[in-house]
This record gives sequence, C-alpha cells and structure tokens, in this order.
Amino acid sequence: MPEPFLVAITVVLGLTAAAVVIFWKQILIWAQDSLFPWINKNIPSIESEVREAFATADRFFGNIRNIIRQAWKKLRKYLLKQVVKFARQSSDKWIVQVTSWVIKNPENLESKESKKATKIVTEEEVDWDELPPDVRADFLRRDKSDVEIDVTEYRDRQIMEMSA
Repeated sequence: MPEPFLVAITVVLGLTAAAVVIFWKQILIWAQDSLFPWINKNIPSIESEVREAFATADRFFGNIRNIIRQAWKKLRKYLLKQVVKFARQSSDKWIVQVTSWVIKNPENLESKESKKATKIVTEEEVDWDELPPDVRADFLRRDKSDVEIDVTEYRDRQIMEMSA
C-alpha cells in the first residue's frame, strides 16, 4: 500500500499539471506582460534561458492540449451525455450516481441499432473527502444535499476555452 505522503504528493502534482494545462494561455500572457520585462530589467543575463524554457514548455503543453482535445472529440462521438448526481446519505456518506448515454457504433449510423442510445447507470458510495471541492462548497454554502453536474456540457466548455 502506498504511503499517504506519496499519494498526497502525486495528487498535488497531478492537480498542478492539470491546472497548468488548463491555464497555460493565461500563464503565457502573464509571462509576456510581467515576467519577461521584469527579468529583462533585473536579471538580463538569464532572459534568453527563461524564454527558451517557456518556449519548450509551450511546445509540451500545446501538444498535451491537442491530445486532450482530440481524445475528447473522439469520445464525444460515442458519449452523447453524462450526468453525475451527488446525493447525501448521512453526515459523511454520499451516493455518486453517474448516468451516461452512449452510442456503441457512431460510424455505422445506417443501422437502427447504432442510432439507439444506451443508458448506463453506475452508483458508488463515497466519503465526504472524496467529493469534488465544488460539491462540498455547495453543500457548505447552501446546505444542498443533492448536486447534479452535466459532465459533457462542462467538459465541452473547458475544451472550447482551451481552443480559444
């Protein structure tokens, strides 16, 4: 069993990398507007190395963003909609219900069978600390014991923002 400390570090690094991928465009704008001029003024001897580091990171994060967009586009051919519902069962137990509507073979839309969407529902009981932060915040702020999130709509919006 992994050490809790290593799990925590892995989670933090994963969340940090995800945030960097999502906010890379804003990070580049900040670097261009603030960081590069500051380095040019205060430590000009390292400016070219810093710019080269950002250029390398930009190639890396640009590739990751493209992979994410392509994977989501491919998945959306099959996944029509996905909704996650969080329902409070007790003070520290919640039921997470994921409902997905999928098409099994979107390439063969000629057959009636492939046009028919399949509904898949899964349920899992989770502890309070396993809930997404925004669900916990909604509960604490508004005492909402049921929260529903349209995952496909949310991800579509994120992918559109990544493309902009």
